[in-house]
Amino acid sequence: MRKTTLSLIIFIAAAIFILQSCYPGDELTYSDTDIVATFYDEEADFSNYDTYIMSDTVYTFDDESQSLIPNDDISPTNKATILNGIENNLEDIGFNSTSNPSDADVVIAVIVTSSTWVGGGCYSGYWSYWYPYYGWCYPVYYTYETGTIIIAMIDRTVIDDRPGLWIAAINGLLDDTSAGLESRINKNIDQAFDQSPYLGEGK
Repeated sequence: MRKTTLSLIIFIAAAIFILQSCYPGDELTYSDTDIVATFYDEEADFSNYDTYIMSDTVYTFDDESQSLIPNDDISPTNKATILNGIENNLEDIGFNSTSNPSDADVVIAVIVTSSTWVGGGCYSGYWSYWYPYYGWCYPVYYTYETGTIIIAMIDRTVIDDRPGLWIAAINGLLDDTSAGLESRINKNIDQAFDQSPYLGEGK
C-alpha cells in the first residue's frame, strides 16, 4: 500500500505542476481557462468495483514535505460543492457509498491546491532616439490565481506500484464570483465523469 501511495503522490504532483503552468497572460473568460483531464488504468475492469468510501477531508500537496496534508484553506462552500458533485456523479453511474472501509472496493481521495502567478511585460507607446535613452515603456504586470482539483480513485486492495484506477485533474482560474466558481466546479466535475464512461461498466 505504501508503494501505491507514493506513486499516486508523485503522479499528483506532476499533474498539478503541468496544469498550473498552462496559462498565458491573454485575456480570457474564467470558463475559457478550465481544463479537465482524466487518466485511468487500462488494465482495470471497472465492472468489479461498485462500492466506494470517500473521506470528508480534502487534502492539499505540501511542497516542503512532499506529502498530502489536510487542506484547511478551502472554503466550506467550495468543499461541499466538490464533495457533493463527486458523490452525485458516482451514484449516477451506479456506485454505492459505504462508511465501512472493509466494505469498500475503492477509496476516493480529493486533493485541492492553488497557486498565485505573476507575469509582466513592457508596453511601448513612444520611442526616443536621444542617447542614452533608446526608448521607454510602461511596465505592465498581472497576477492570477489558479486552482486544481484532483480526484483519485484507488483500489483498496492494491499493493503494487500503480498510481490509481482513475484520476481526474481539473484546473482553472479562481478569481471568479462565488456563484460563478461553484457553477464551474459542478460543470467540470460532471465533465470529468462524462468523459470517463468506462467507470459505469457493468453497473
